[in-house]
Amino acid sequence: MYKRPGFTRRAFAAALAGAPLIAADAAKPSLRIELGPEQLVAPGVRWPYLFQAREGATLLLGHVNWPPGGKYPIPYTARSFDGRKTWQEWKLSPEYGKGPITEGSSVQLRDGRILLFDVHAEHMGNKRFEAGYWISKDGLRTLEGPRRYSFVLPQAEIHSYDDRGEPVSRIYVRRSILELPDGSLLATAYGHFEKDTMATEYAPKMMKTRSFLLRSSDGGDHWDYVSTIASDPVEQEGFGEPVMARLQHGPHAGRLICQMRTGRENPVYQCESDDEGRTWTRAYPLVWTYSRFGRSRPIVGADPDLIEMGDGTLAMSFGHKPDYQEHGNYLAFSTDHGQSWSAVTPLSHTMTVAYTGVREVAPGELFVVYTTTDSPGNYYSTKFNTMGRSVFVRRA
Repeated sequence: MYKRPGFTRRAFAAALAGAPLIAADAAKPSLRIELGPEQLVAPGVRWPYLFQAREGATLLLGHVNWPPGGKYPIPYTARSFDGRKTWQEWKLSPEYGKGPITEGSSVQLRDGRILLFDVHAEHMGNKRFEAGYWISKDGLRTLEGPRRYSFVLPQAEIHSYDDRGEPVSRIYVRRSILELPDGSLLATAYGHFEKDTMATEYAPKMMKTRSFLLRSSDGGDHWDYVSTIASDPVEQEGFGEPVMARLQHGPHAGRLICQMRTGRENPVYQCESDDEGRTWTRAYPLVWTYSRFGRSRPIVGADPDLIEMGDGTLAMSFGHKPDYQEHGNYLAFSTDHGQSWSAVTPLSHTMTVAYTGVREVAPGELFVVYTTTDSPGNYYSTKFNTMGRSVFVRRA
């Protein structure tokens, strides 16, 4: 098991001070990173996720809050059709059901259709799990649905608890949906199998989770279990909140890279697959190099997001929970297709919920969303806002 080294707030700040917005390793392409101005995107929204349509629309998918004892969070959806200069809340009528309550589970297919999947696949009996999904055929101007998607998972534990101590019988399908060259879809998911019996560090009722892969050959209606991505009961929580990217560039084009949360104050872990997810490397904690002398620190954070930019650079966003020594939201970059990480770039330093989203909206231009607060207080009662900003990334 990875042991987090002693790393004080002062040491973290010093590491960032020693890492200007240029990648450190002279043997790799260096990056020049410029931050655009911060803007308010969604007041009072605590959990933001991001989607970019090829037609130009940007979609924010968020949760406002969890009602006490509520089974589902209160969703929030907003769109921008003018290059993210302005945002309009997208209020859907009751015909669209309770969603989309999604955590980034969205994809635009080669035929132009956009699919948005509900994160909460509920147990319907006999180890069958179901949820809804929605379709847009006009670049997010209108939706159709909900339709139902389902999968059977004989290994699943159906009597679980979430981090609020509430009983749940669900699997979380979240963050990543990818279309393969043959038209089939891959989805990352996490939850408990019957053999997952080790409790999390801070929520004794909640067992440590595993991340796994699902595949659909019929456009998203029915899914099959492919493989477990990572299951060792590491760190505070095990492996949850996965995100996955499929490389389009470099010597390992076609490789799947999966990153996962392991705790509130533990490193992000990563593993890879070169056979469309049938097998995976052993997951390992990420570190970032912050000086030309090769000094490195763990990449600690919750709920990573991960994309490959058009020039092959990988960008990940993540945040630090208040449990950790340093508040804030960050970007990190890889110029060698995920083999190493550097150029950790701070986006904010206020207390944050630590959920983020990143997309490339134009060549070399990222848009990032994250949460901040103007009135820090109790983490669970303070008001958080979703902010956004453009980040310009150039290889030097």
